[in-house]
Amino acid sequence: MNRFYIKYCYLFLVLPVFFLLLSIKTNLESNFTPERVLYTYLILYLASILILNKKIKFIYISLVYLISIILTYIEWCYVMLYHERINTSTIFILLETNGIESWEFIKQYFDYRMIIVLLVLLFSSFFILKGVKILIENYSRKEILFAIKSDFLMLFNNRLTNKLALFYSYINANSLRKLITGIFLISIIVSIYFKSNHQKQHAVYLAIDSFLKYKNEQKKYNKFLFGNQININQLHAKSNNSKSEKETYVLVIGESTTKTHLQLYNYYRTTNPELSKIKNELVIFEDVISPHTHTIPCLEKMLTLGNYEHPEKKYEGTIIEIMKQAGFKTYWISNQIPVGMYETISTTIAKLSDKVYFTNSGNEKDQQSFDEKVFPYLDRVLNENVTKKFIVVHLLGTHVQYKNRYPKSFDVFKDTPQTKFPSEKAFEEINWYDNAILYNDFVVSTIINKVKAATENQTSSLIYLSDHGEDVFESVDLAGHSEAISSKPMYLIPFIYWSNNVEQNKRYGQYTKRKYLADDLIFSLVDVANITFNGYETERSIFNSNFKERKRLVKDGKDFDELFQSN
Repeated sequence: MNRFYIKYCYLFLVLPVFFLLLSIKTNLESNFTPERVLYTYLILYLASILILNKKIKFIYISLVYLISIILTYIEWCYVMLYHERINTSTIFILLETNGIESWEFIKQYFDYRMIIVLLVLLFSSFFILKGVKILIENYSRKEILFAIKSDFLMLFNNRLTNKLALFYSYINANSLRKLITGIFLISIIVSIYFKSNHQKQHAVYLAIDSFLKYKNEQKKYNKFLFGNQININQLHAKSNNSKSEKETYVLVIGESTTKTHLQLYNYYRTTNPELSKIKNELVIFEDVISPHTHTIPCLEKMLTLGNYEHPEKKYEGTIIEIMKQAGFKTYWISNQIPVGMYETISTTIAKLSDKVYFTNSGNEKDQQSFDEKVFPYLDRVLNENVTKKFIVVHLLGTHVQYKNRYPKSFDVFKDTPQTKFPSEKAFEEINWYDNAILYNDFVVSTIINKVKAATENQTSSLIYLSDHGEDVFESVDLAGHSEAISSKPMYLIPFIYWSNNVEQNKRYGQYTKRKYLADDLIFSLVDVANITFNGYETERSIFNSNFKERKRLVKDGKDFDELFQSN
């Protein structure tokens, strides 16, 4: 047993790398090269030869090993769920996520295999670290080298082995020589490592690099939004309607709502009883998709001048700034939790509004903050004596966990739903999701009716869309959304228009089959309000007669219509 520990114990310290390799090869079609990650840990372990104190050396090696286990486990869970390695986008989304959302995510995607794998890793770690401790406490480097000398003799000739032994004896005879040689060898290895960019494959480097990029992005964004009026003034946004004309425009943003579960889009269940009652007042656009499958990147494009082809244009203006410059008083009413680990981009944009109301503190039992909480604030805003209003209502919608998105009175669907992936979990999640859709129908229809009642004698309109879609055991065997998986329902979103202008509804009704990517939403919003600005492109508005269909680019610049043409 002792000879085994002496000769091979250190080899087991890199076990997490090979576990990661196995999981990636099993779940991904990836060219993952384990040596890139392996080099990182080898460098860290080699650095331990500079530590003379045996106790400190063991603590150091144990910390490195345990960190590698934790990182490997996290990445394994991500690969198992999303069939993709953690990347910069993953880190960005994590930094934009609040604690409530994180907890809901864990509950939503918990899998017993995660516990089993964690226990196996921890159990094996106990014996590996026990072996390392025995090795460090009971054997010198000379004894270790002597123990593995026979193995070298099997691989190399005796002359080479003797020369290596003489070289080691020369180095080991003097502490200064040992230190200089150790630093020299580690320096060479580290130089080769960074020269080859191996560090970019490691989770620690990726996390630090992504964090720095995120902070830089946030700093640039805040500087633009709150400290750079020059670019905003260059937009020269103006309303082409009379200054005395009363106008109210409302944008309702849903969350994680795919159109494939809406009765209005031919879903087999009655999930839109209220909106169906006023269907003749609505213009229902049939082929609108989101630019991403996550909230932050979607809203960053929808609410700014940035788009898939030119994401950098997000620094050139937001819908709030354009509406304010055109003479509108702006309001933001949100049932989303206002902060993540760091302030979210949507919250940053919201704060540009003249008045901001957040109704969700995140303290509700089971994270239940029903969207009807926005009603009193909407009533207050609609009753304000202001000539021109632009109102954004940001709902929690059908965000996971679905069962927390609606009150008990909307717990309607309990039968066996249709799915290609039949299981008790699938049936349960689909029913919860459809109940959430049913409640969302009540919320959106109530908002429309409130706007209708309050703006009877003025120009008013409302646009409802979701930030992105959701796949609930429809085309993949899971409930949720992921850029890595990028299934079709994750992009398919409802896009519904209401106006008290009957003639306008008839005109827009001709355009319902247009293929539209919602990263151009800002152009459609200003078009409805009859606002123009420098850089306004009529061909990017779904409501405009000059509209031109463009390639709808989604994940990695792929053409959505080509990607899903067989579906």
